[in-house]
Amino acid sequence: MHWSKEENSILINYIQLYRTTIFKKNLKEAKQLTNDLAQEIHQQNPAIQNRTVNAISQRLPYLDNLLAGVFEEQHYAMKDRYLYSSQLREDQNKEANLCNSRHSYNGALKELEI
Repeated sequence: MHWSKEENSILINYIQLYRTTIFKKNLKEAKQLTNDLAQEIHQQNPAIQNRTVNAISQRLPYLDNLLAGVFEEQHYAMKDRYLYSSQLREDQNKEANLCNSRHSYNGALKELEI
């Protein structure tokens, strides 16, 4: 099921908090913190109750990378490209958020030689 603009907007409102939460954490801890925040978001937002916590925890890193412009624009879904590089990280860092290992943009990781 595609994410609506409304659903994306809810998650985007949490991006700064998400980025602050996982900043300078190792991958294992960042994944756990991603799941914890996804649980919180799920509980606090009736508009995304039809989404699972796992779906939210997969979407947060995707949006983080998309908004920061981490990968090339073509690695993101066409419907999401209007968000590309639209909310840069405070430090302008374009390091890949690897908390989401299931999304198709991970094919772009080979280009970055990660």
